This record gives sequence, C-alpha cells and structure tokens, in this order.
Amino acid sequence: MSGVAGILLRQEHALAARGSAPADAATDIQQMLARMRHRGPDGSSWWLDAGIALGHAWLNTLDEAGPGPLTMAGGKLAITADCRLDNRDELLARLGIRDSSVADAVLLMRTYLRWGEACPEHLQGDFAFAIWDAERQLLFCARDHFGVKPFYYHAADRRFAFASEIGPMLGLDGVGARISEHRISGFLAGLPDDPQSTPYSDIFSLPARHSLTVSARQVVLRRYWQIEPSSRPPRSDAAEEFAHLFSQSVRNRMRGTSSIGAMLSGGLDSSSIACVAGLRNAAERKPRLPTFSLIFEKGSSMDERPFIDAVLDQQKVDPTLIAVGDYAPFAEFERVLEEQEGTFLAPGLTLTRGIYRTAGPKGIKVLLDGHGGDEVVSQGHGHLHELANGGRWLDLWREIRSASNTYGDSTLGLYFQFLTLYGPAWRIAKLRQLANRTLNKIRRSTPTRGRSWRDLVNPDLAKRTELIDRFHRAGYMPRGVQASDALSHRWILSNGYVPHSFEVLDKAAANFGVEPRYPFWDKPLVEFCLGLPGEEKLSHGFGRSVLRRAMEGILPPAVQWRRDKIDFTANLVNGMVRNHRDLLEQLLVSDTDRIAPYVNLPQVSAAYARLLRQPDQAAPLDVQYVWRSASLSLWLRQVQQGGSAA
Repeated sequence: MSGVAGILLRQEHALAARGSAPADAATDIQQMLARMRHRGPDGSSWWLDAGIALGHAWLNTLDEAGPGPLTMAGGKLAITADCRLDNRDELLARLGIRDSSVADAVLLMRTYLRWGEACPEHLQGDFAFAIWDAERQLLFCARDHFGVKPFYYHAADRRFAFASEIGPMLGLDGVGARISEHRISGFLAGLPDDPQSTPYSDIFSLPARHSLTVSARQVVLRRYWQIEPSSRPPRSDAAEEFAHLFSQSVRNRMRGTSSIGAMLSGGLDSSSIACVAGLRNAAERKPRLPTFSLIFEKGSSMDERPFIDAVLDQQKVDPTLIAVGDYAPFAEFERVLEEQEGTFLAPGLTLTRGIYRTAGPKGIKVLLDGHGGDEVVSQGHGHLHELANGGRWLDLWREIRSASNTYGDSTLGLYFQFLTLYGPAWRIAKLRQLANRTLNKIRRSTPTRGRSWRDLVNPDLAKRTELIDRFHRAGYMPRGVQASDALSHRWILSNGYVPHSFEVLDKAAANFGVEPRYPFWDKPLVEFCLGLPGEEKLSHGFGRSVLRRAMEGILPPAVQWRRDKIDFTANLVNGMVRNHRDLLEQLLVSDTDRIAPYVNLPQVSAAYARLLRQPDQAAPLDVQYVWRSASLSLWLRQVQQGGSAA
C-alpha cells in the first residue's frame, strides 16, 4: 500500500526541447505526494527529468532499501510502483538474474526491457506502476489482474497525470472537479458498471488487467489478460490441489514483513486464512499471528463469537477482540467520505475501518483479508442452473433441499423457478398453478414487491445517463451465461464490484498505514477455481465445497461446515434509526434540495417512513434507498462546501 504519482508534459515542443524539468512539475509532484502522505509513513521521494516527474510515497512492506522512484540504464528507464510480485523466482530465472534480493520494482523494469508493453502478461501479484521510457518518449502504466492496487489518471493535450488516489490530481491546475452524473446514477442503482469512471468527470480509473501507453500524440488503453480457467491439467484430488495453491497464496502474501496480521470474523474464508497463516508462523517458529475480530453483543443476530472462539481454541494466535457497542454507521462519515473521495457501495465499511484503526497502532503493516472467498471459490449457484438445464431434476431437488438452511422457506419456490426456466412444457403447464401459488405466497411476505433500483433514481437522471440500457448490459446475468456454471462464475469474477471493493478497502486501510492482502485473489487460484466442475463448488448443499474439504484438519469442524452467513442489514437499520434519526430527518425530509436532481424523492420518503414504522422488518431495498440517499446528500454537501460544481 504505497502511493505512486506522476506528471508527463505531453506538448510536442516540451518533448522536443528536453532541457531541464520545469519548476512547476517539481512543485506539483511534491504537492501530490503531500496529499498522499498517509500512504507513505516510511518516507517519500521524487525523480525529475525534462517534461516528466515521478513520485513515490513509501510504506515498507517488502523489507526493501528505500522508496522509489528507481532508475535503470543510465536514467533511460525510471519507475514508480506499488507492487508485490508473487512469481519472483520464475522471473529471476527467465531473466537470468542471480541476485535474489533485487527489488520488485527493478524486476518490473527488467521485464519491460525483455517484453516491452507485453510485460504485464508475465506477472503475478498485485501491482500498479508507471515506467518512463526516455528512448521511446513514452510512459507505460499497468494495473494488476483484479484491480487490487488503484491507479487513477487525468489525460489532457497538455499534460498527463496519475496517482494512487484522486485527490492529488484535483489539486493540479487545469483539472476540473466536475462531478460525474454517470457515476451518481450507477451508485444509486448499485451498478459499478464502468471500470474507468470515478466520481469526477475529468479523472479516470485504469481498469484491472489493462495497461496504458502515453505519448505526446496518443493515449492507448489495452487489455493484457482476461479471466479464463486454468489450462493446466488438474490433479485427481481437487481439494488437495486447492490446498496447495491456497497455502502458496497465503505464503506469498506473508512475504516481506514481520508486521503482519489477519482478520478473523469466524466465517469460512477469514478463518481458513488465519489458520493457514498461523500454522505457517508456528512451523517457522515465528511469533504468534495477530488476529483481529469484531465482537457483537452476545446472542444478537450478528454474534459470531462462538465461531471465533472455535478458531482461537484450536490455533495458537494472538487475538485482538474489538467490541462493537452501539453501532453508529454515519459516525465520522464526513471523514470517511474524504478518505473515499466519493460515494461507495459498502454500508459496512465503518466496521471494517474499525479493524484497520485498531491494527495500525499495534504496528501491523499487512493485514490478510478473507474478502472474495464467495466470488473466487464460488457458492456454486451456477451448478443449480446446470442441473436444471440438463434435466437432472432429482439431483437439483436434492441440492436445493440440502441447502434449506440457506434458502429457507423459499426452497420449494426456488425449485419451481428452475422448472419454469428449464422444465419441459407439459410439466410446466401441470405445475404452473401450484408454482404461482407458492411464489405469490413468498412474494406477499416481501413488502418491496413491484419495486426495484429504478424507483430510487430520478427518471430524468436515469434518462440522461442511459441507466436502463447500462443496467441491462451489465446489471443482469444473461440467460445463456446463467445456464453454465463456468460462464456464470466468470461473469461474477469480472463484475465491476470486484475492483470497486478493492478501491474502497485500499483507501480505508491506507489512512491507518495498513496494506490489505487478499489470498483468495491469487491468479493461479482463481484460474483453478474457475476450471472446477460445478459439483466441486456446490455439493450436498454446501457452497465452496472444495475449500471446505481442503481445510480438513486445519479448520475447526464448526467453522468448516458452517452454512450460515451473517446478514448485517438489521445492524445497519438499528444503527441508523437509533443513532442518526436527526441526521436522516435533515437529509431526507427538511433539506432535500441537494439530492432532488438525482433521487426519486417520493420513493425515498416512502422507504424512510416504512423503515421508521417497522425497523425490525425493514426490506433490504428500503435500507439501500435510505443509506444511499443519505450518503449521496452528505457527499454532495462536502463537494459543494469545497467549491466543486455539481
């Protein structure tokens, strides 16, 4: 979690008349680094040449000698990078480098010398970097396969600027702070569909698995990789292969620092990481792994203490238990919005932020995070579609019924939905009446019947930003994709929520000097999981089946075979109603002019009224209406106070 920044003067006369670096470039790069000082608690530095300035804010998580930028070939190459390479040994061998202590950033420059702009195709790990090639007079930038590391940029005829955060560029002369209606409508609809958009119209995000080549004449965006199943032949035992890849991924993410900890929620994903990492520390006779857990009120719907205790009883770790008392989701929210530089689709972020806040002062620089287990390993819902599409109705019923704890009262209704989608016509006709009765009964228990995200967005805004077309393109899984477990799995992994989540978590952690690392988001592991047959993902009603079997003897059985997942909606509702009633009244009732151009006010008012009337039975859609509308209002107020035009 370092920070990168840079400025390239693109005017042809500036490129042709290379003399000395302009004074304003030196001033600008220093100001950009100053706005990212929280990303560089271990120091910062910058490098200047004619028409180019690179900066690096350094968090030392790889035990390297000092901050970048670094140069090579007599200054003909220069790099600033936030990176951790996982295939170092392979790269060292292929490049003929004998010095195993060479810095990751130097390795990146060597890969560029060997493979040019194709170098990201040969990398594994998390990275965002920019290389200045003086001979070719171009800047080459790249972001990792899943978007773990952030990279934002502003491109104009006169100048190209980039940074790990948006704020450093907003401070540059000529960079507008006009907010993006496209982004606002996507936020309200819960649709992060544009991988290049940011809250500001003049600033863009480099998409995951893409590179950017910038010269005086052009800016070229190129995708260097797409998510595909592994081409390697699998072992006969999928769980054994998963265990090997997962252990390797955890080990790679423990490289470089002893100041490492792990989140431990008591769920399957974080517990698997904590146990594997804890066993590794024990095997290497290192100190016990610090773990960090949120502890909710005993007996509440959010209480995971029994599962956390099961892990702590089995593993020798050093636990920190963080009590969550009277939860106030909008506490310090203006500060959170400043950190995030815009709105975000993560209502529970303030809870996660509490972990970073605790871990940082304890000296933790790297925090292992179980985020992404559902997406990478997969709950196997696509397998249900495959069973139905193949006419395996008995197998489908067995899987759905085995997972009754997950689907609850809707088990029968779900089965009828599959019959309607995939069943033979005679069977559909015979069962249609019974299916409709069952489904109508289920729907009657849901107060949000007939409403959707569309009701939250101001119709004029939806029309201006083509939101309906965007939602149909990116918001719904296509029917042909649904029918294939592999295709639906890839669709989920490619979804815009993936890089959005990483960007949100990165900014939150950076403000406490912590770098999150995600063992599930490992390229070989993702490719392996994507190539698994559906029955390895969902078996006997257990999603992420291959992970559960791989953790035999490592996880406590109570966690290994745990079915339920905590729903934090009730906690969010109670916190908003109990602790922020006055704030919500102000934002959603008395001071609505700010959000009126963006939201459908009557629908928001109705949702808020329902929330107050029956908070214990709040519909998820109502909760999102209220939370997103309030969040947007607070951010717009912050932007307007800062002088940005809405």
